Amino acid sequence: MKQTIAVTVMCVAMMLMGAHVRADDEQSRCRRISQKFLDFWNLKDFSTAFNVFTEDIVYEDVTFGQVSRGGEEFKTFAEGFFTLLPQSTFTLVKSSCSGQHGSIEWLWSAVDDPGFFRTGDQFDVRGVSVIAIHGNRISHTRDYYDYSTVLRQLGQLQ
Repeated sequence: MKQTIAVTVMCVAMMLMGAHVRADDEQSRCRRISQKFLDFWNLKDFSTAFNVFTEDIVYEDVTFGQVSRGGEEFKTFAEGFFTLLPQSTFTLVKSSCSGQHGSIEWLWSAVDDPGFFRTGDQFDVRGVSVIAIHGNRISHTRDYYDYSTVLRQLGQLQ
């Protein structure tokens, strides 16, 4: 009887410890995916895209109404971005995931050269990417940021 109770207590303790580890693992996985996402945009190297995204990625820049479906359309979008704003950096603010969905909050800093208006000025804007995850890669992304913040910083909006 004492042996059965001891084994039961040990099993319950192991399950409780395991539940905590699984919760930490989900957020650790989320941070890794989020950092790979931002590293992709910071490195500006499309050859690494499918380490981060699935080949059937749906990538939406909601602010501009741009939707890229699949690897070829996404490649066109990403390479256009790399060319338009080569002096862009993204910094992770916060990430959160639950199951196969998550969000990545980031700070985007860039120099408008060649840029939107060719001012040569820097702008900083916070944004968020709402993601769907398949395995350890992103299968769907929706980016949201306030373009009027960018316009004000570039002297295009009062």
